[in-house]
Amino acid sequence: MQALNGLKEFSLNDPAQKRKLAEFYNYKGVEQADEGNLMEALNYFNKALQIDPMCKEALFNRATIKADLGEFEEARKDFYKIGKINLQEKSDNPIQSFITNQTPKINFF
Repeated sequence: MQALNGLKEFSLNDPAQKRKLAEFYNYKGVEQADEGNLMEALNYFNKALQIDPMCKEALFNRATIKADLGEFEEARKDFYKIGKINLQEKSDNPIQSFITNQTPKINFF
C-alpha cells in the first residue's frame, strides 16, 4: 500500500513519470501473472496501456495473457501494435534509416 501512496506524487504531464507509472503497472501485472491471476494481470496491463499506449512491454504481456485466455485475435492485434511501434521507432532514427538504405532526414548545418 505504501507504494501506491507514492504514486499520488506522479504527474501524468511529465513523460518520464508517465513512463515510470506505466512500468509500475506492467510490473504489477507480471507479478499477478506469475501467481496465476490472469484476469488481475490483464487489468494491470490495461492500466499501464491507458497511461502509455506505446509501452511495448505491457502490450507484449497483455498479448501473452490474451493468448493464454484463448483470445487469439485480440492477442494478434497487440502483437501487431508492437510491430508498428518498432517500425515507427526505426523510421524516426536517421542512422537506422541510413543503414537500411532508407532516405534519412539529416539536417546539415
